[in-house]
Amino acid sequence: MPIVLVRVDERLIHGQILEGWLPCTRAQEVIVANDSLADDYLQKMIMQSAIPYRISLIIDSVDGIATFLQQQDDAEVRRMIIVDNPVDALRLMRAGVCFRKLNLGNVTGSEVSVCLSRTVSLGGEDLTALRYMLQEGIRVSIQSVPYDTPLDVVDV
Repeated sequence: MPIVLVRVDERLIHGQILEGWLPCTRAQEVIVANDSLADDYLQKMIMQSAIPYRISLIIDSVDGIATFLQQQDDAEVRRMIIVDNPVDALRLMRAGVCFRKLNLGNVTGSEVSVCLSRTVSLGGEDLTALRYMLQEGIRVSIQSVPYDTPLDVVDV
């Protein structure tokens, strides 16, 4: 299961994903891991209508996505995973989803304690999750769109 991008973006599916990241990564499948959307049929349909017809969209809970990815043996499908906060990215990692890089796009935590960039502001729980992932060797960078230069979180 080649994961071409794991992105934290509270907006989930939007223009930067559709016009920037999809063409750049050549992803064939977009996976949204979000507990609140897992049972929201209307939001799923809205997101599905935005995705190009040739791209598969899978929306499920974080645990459901972790299980799905572990069961997949199709090594040819290029997958983009989107979560809306660093804690969910950590949950995926702890559930056995293997990735070496994490992209922070648009994140504004509910309890903002630090502003890392104009698009990334995080609170304590999110920062703790990022610290843990960094300790585990995950490379975390801030990059809104593919043509921006990635900013390594360690340098911030």
